[in-house]
Amino acid sequence: MHDLALPEAKASLSWLLTSAGSGLRLSVFRGGAPRPARRFVHNLLGQDTSVAGMKCRYRITRGGARSTEQLVEAGRYGYVHSCVTSENFPVRAGTAAPREGEIVLLAFDHEVDAAQALAEAARLGLERPSYEDALYFGVEHPDVQEEHSVVFLHDPWVGFFGRRDVLCLWSNAGRRELGLEGFDDTWGPRHRFAFVGAGAR
Repeated sequence: MHDLALPEAKASLSWLLTSAGSGLRLSVFRGGAPRPARRFVHNLLGQDTSVAGMKCRYRITRGGARSTEQLVEAGRYGYVHSCVTSENFPVRAGTAAPREGEIVLLAFDHEVDAAQALAEAARLGLERPSYEDALYFGVEHPDVQEEHSVVFLHDPWVGFFGRRDVLCLWSNAGRRELGLEGFDDTWGPRHRFAFVGAGAR
């Protein structure tokens, strides 16, 4: 119980326990107790801290004959990681007829890793994205990454130094960028996680 010695936990533990006892999720008290205290009480009460706090849905069109390079060009990014090529991320749809799909963005109010985000998506009945989904999404919804970085937790690509990477869309100094994030990293509340709506593959 040494965690109780944390000043922030001591200052807010009683208040948090009272709130939790009322049946309210602690994650709604964003302006109240500090995050370490909230997380301590979540764990103390056995509450799941991985529940996503927001979902947004976007339609995309998959398929067609465009290559990775053509999709990257159509995205009109200010920067693209040099490894995002057909050699490493080939578009597997080939010349299949275009078809509609749905991308669902999940958000969390605390840091999460890939396992936590994937588990929450599975709980909600969502499917894992492909890296092609990131390419199509960047073309069709360019404004989204200007508000939040969007991580696509597809099967990771193993880079030159052994790091497992996934595609991510973000904005930097006013320009939209397409890059790589480490699959084994953790992400904060400003990130969104892209998944596929059930039956929308």
